[in-house]
Amino acid sequence: MKDPEPDRSNDVRPRFIAGLDETLAELRELRDATRKKALTLSAVIVAVTVLLSLGALVMSGDYLPFVLVPGIIIAVTVYTHMMHGVKLLYKKIVVPSLLKELDPGLSYNPDGCIPKEEFRRSKIFSQRADSYSGEDLVFGSYKGIPVRFSELKVQEKHSDGKNTSYHTFFNGVFMVADFNKDFKYSHWVLPDTAEAAFGQVVGNFLQKLKLPGHGHMTRMEDPAFEKKFVVYTEDDVEARYILTPKLMHTMLKLSERFRKGISKIGFAFMNSNVYIAIPIEGGRNLFEMPSHGELGEETARRTLAELKEILSVFDVMELDLRLWSKEHPYSSRR
Repeated sequence: MKDPEPDRSNDVRPRFIAGLDETLAELRELRDATRKKALTLSAVIVAVTVLLSLGALVMSGDYLPFVLVPGIIIAVTVYTHMMHGVKLLYKKIVVPSLLKELDPGLSYNPDGCIPKEEFRRSKIFSQRADSYSGEDLVFGSYKGIPVRFSELKVQEKHSDGKNTSYHTFFNGVFMVADFNKDFKYSHWVLPDTAEAAFGQVVGNFLQKLKLPGHGHMTRMEDPAFEKKFVVYTEDDVEARYILTPKLMHTMLKLSERFRKGISKIGFAFMNSNVYIAIPIEGGRNLFEMPSHGELGEETARRTLAELKEILSVFDVMELDLRLWSKEHPYSSRR
């Protein structure tokens, strides 16, 4: 997911952004004052650390790391903690105001995220979620459709018995929405990394290897779609009801928009919901207030653009339209 440009499709300044002027000005004053205090306190901690380090160096150079390193860590922690409080105020005040303008049915919890069990249940990723964290949970109703999304950072632990490291396999936005159509089976549309890495022949062989809990691989009739994605399903007929030519074209467009190196968008369809995993370019955080510099209309416009960019996924997929009713004869087929 790339950094969206501030929305300037309308030269007239939106009234709801103009209404945030006073709030943003107060936040800017509070941020600058807090930053000054945080820098001063951190500088004092570093100065004391340097003096203690000089003493440790005189006594024995062996003590130096035990004094210098913890002092620097404490200074950075103090600064980060003090600034976090102001940034959280921005999220609690400004982000909900912008969301309500996009759809009054949406709510926001800056400290919430999609539960780990729901992320695992989607089976978009096969790696273990050994380290799991997230923030910026948006939830509620968007154009009448129940939706939820949040930032997530998920890592798998690797250990050789001596050294332990963590590999980040997903850092982005994870979305869940009512697909507005009943279906009984589960289906996955995953990035075709095998064919991209090993070529068509070897890639096709690897694709056919059964993924645990993913049913079986099936091929779609769209060649462009087949080059980008591999489809696993528990029922071929239902998969084709869900993956209409129009939806496959839409998913291709989303894949191009949100590509990040070899990490690309993935989908799961289960329990009449659609799950979407979108990587964030550079692993940047969304809806953030800048730590210094201007804090005003540009910041609000940037946050609004980020919200619109994410919500546009639901718009492009036209989740508020029914392709068949929930009483469709197919939904009762066994």
